[in-house]
Formats: sequence, C-alpha cells, structure tokens
Amino acid sequence: MKITKIDIETLAVPLKHPYHLSQEYGIFATATPVVVRIHTDEGITGVGECDPWPLFTGDSDAVSALILQKHLAPMLIGKDPTNINEIHRIMDATIRNQHLTKSAIDMAVYDIWGKWSGMPVHQLLGGKRRESMDCMWSIGGSSPEESAREVLEAKEAGYKGCMIKVGTADWKLDAARTCAVREAVGKDFPLIADANQGWDTDTAIRYWKQTRHCDLQFFEQPVQSWDVEGMAKVRRAIDIPLSADEGVMTLQDAKHLVQKDAVDIFSIKVTKNGGIRPAKAICEYADANGIGVFFNSMIEEGITQAASLQIAATCTNIVTTIGHAFFSPYRLDGDICSYYQQVKPEEGRVLITDRPGLGIDVEEAAMDKYRVNRVSVE
Repeated sequence: MKITKIDIETLAVPLKHPYHLSQEYGIFATATPVVVRIHTDEGITGVGECDPWPLFTGDSDAVSALILQKHLAPMLIGKDPTNINEIHRIMDATIRNQHLTKSAIDMAVYDIWGKWSGMPVHQLLGGKRRESMDCMWSIGGSSPEESAREVLEAKEAGYKGCMIKVGTADWKLDAARTCAVREAVGKDFPLIADANQGWDTDTAIRYWKQTRHCDLQFFEQPVQSWDVEGMAKVRRAIDIPLSADEGVMTLQDAKHLVQKDAVDIFSIKVTKNGGIRPAKAICEYADANGIGVFFNSMIEEGITQAASLQIAATCTNIVTTIGHAFFSPYRLDGDICSYYQQVKPEEGRVLITDRPGLGIDVEEAAMDKYRVNRVSVE
C-alpha cells in the first residue's frame, strides 16, 4: 500500500462558552484543529488531527499546516502507511521536534492500518482492557458561587469527577473556588486542581495548604514545564499525588521527571505527545516506573479524542479515582466526526468502539462549517 495524497484542512471551532484558564494562558475561546486525510492506492483513507495552541506547545494552526504542507506531506507520498516506525523515522529525519504537528500524521496512518487489517487501533496496540472509560468534566475560572454551581451541574449530569482550573494571579480566590466546589458537591465527588504552569512553587504550596481539607485527587502542573526541581519541591511538600502535563511532552521529559522523583502521574494528551506511538511509549514507561497515567485533552475535536481513547483502552496504569477528559467535543460548538456518539454524559462514561481504525466517521457538513483552508499534496 502506498500514500497517494494528503489533504490538510485548518478549522476554527468556537467554544460554547469561553474557557478561563491560568494567568499563563488567559481565556480560550476558539479551537483551531488541523485535520489531515491520507489517501492510499488501495482506496483506504485515514484521518488524523492535531490541536495547536501557541501558548501551550508553541504551535499554531498556521505553523502546523505549513509544516505539513511544505515538509512532512511531500516526504510521505509513495510511502507505506502501515509501516508506522518508518513513517516516524521519515518525519523525524525531515524536521526536528514539532511533535504536535506530527501527531496528525500518526493518527491517520494508524487509522489506515486498522481499516486495512479490519481491526480497531486498540487491538493493534495489544488489545483493550475495558469496554468504557469514566468521563469527567472541567471548569475554568469564575467566582466561587459560579464554580460551585457548574461543578454541581456536572455531577448531576452524570460525570465522574471534575477538574478545577486554577493558577490565576489570585491564588486565594482559586482556593476559595475550590473550597466552594467541595462544599457544594459533597465529600464523595472526585476533584482535581490544574494550575497550568500559573504559579511558582511557594504559591502552589500555599494554595494546597488552603485546600488540604478539600481532598483533591491530585494537583496538576502547578509550575513551569521546565521547572522539574520546582515540581519535586511541590511534591515533597504536599500529601496528594502530583501530575505533570506541560512538563511531559516527550519520553525524554518523562524520564527526567522520574529521575528527579518529581511526579506521581503523567497527563497524557495524544496530540501533545506526538501521536499514538509516542504516547503509548510514555504510558508504558510510566507503568514500568510506578507512575499513573491520566488521559487529558487539548480542547480537541473527536478525531484526537478517538485516538486518545484507543490508547486508554489498553493501559493498566490509568488513574481510577476520577474520570478522564473524553468530553471535549461537548465543550465545542460541534464535533467534526461521529466520536461524540460514543460519549454518554448521563452515564458518566465514554464507550470504546471495536470498529476498525480509530472507529469514527468524519462529518462532512461540520467540516464545511468550520473549515478555514484546505490544501492537498500529491
């Protein structure tokens, strides 16, 4: 089988409600996924998605689309899409880093391989260990009263926990919001706090001391991604697990965090981590080193969510104390594929499909609605 053409489509999908994040990121209002469709000489087409976010990964939709068009796609025409190792070798030999952009190609070739073999991607990865995943919700910054109301609504809707975005300039307000949420939902509803690099170590520790009675399941990325020593300092000071998100982009990042005894959990985002192959490698490295994995989201459309779910289906070391972030299309104006049909908010779970490949179909009307640009490389 040979790759004959690669379509590259940039989209702009507004959120239903602006997402107030840490002082590092500000307000997120529009997702800008880049979708690739890889065509083959056997009539099989694979789809992939990357989710650029300039302040998070240093990528934008324009940059990712340009790299795909000018660098990656031309080097992959005529290559065998089912040879995943060779596809990654070619991409890495063509341009350094750019893990997020490469993830779109990775997802698409796994989709092709699965469709060609008649198997879901989770079977290609060794087989699924579960039929569904618990699903959580996430809230941005707001007043304590608004935060409490939104999380209570998520609980009543069936979600199995909630992430509270903190890390703003007013850590005391973030602590008050966290306490208000815990009081509203009761002691048995799982909560986690994510500071998205918004604080220094001392502020992060002060926040934890103010929320210690809130029984958070874990605390995510309180300090800058590069500050491994700061992560280790926070971990030593608190008595709940510490999760790395922005700090664990690559397998090398994961190794550094483990070597410094700086983390308990890796936050996995398949597009951030460079695709299914590298994300699975990080999960396996975590498992070998006693680290849990939490499946998170980059405000993704359903293609990326489907790819993430295929990996999660296979992992033994997933965090089980709270649901995972497989709700992203429900935060957006609409999904561009059929993934949203797998999410059952009223049951607090997302179903793992056994359909070949990523197990989703692209919704052409939605693609037309949100498309900003499309180019093809042959």
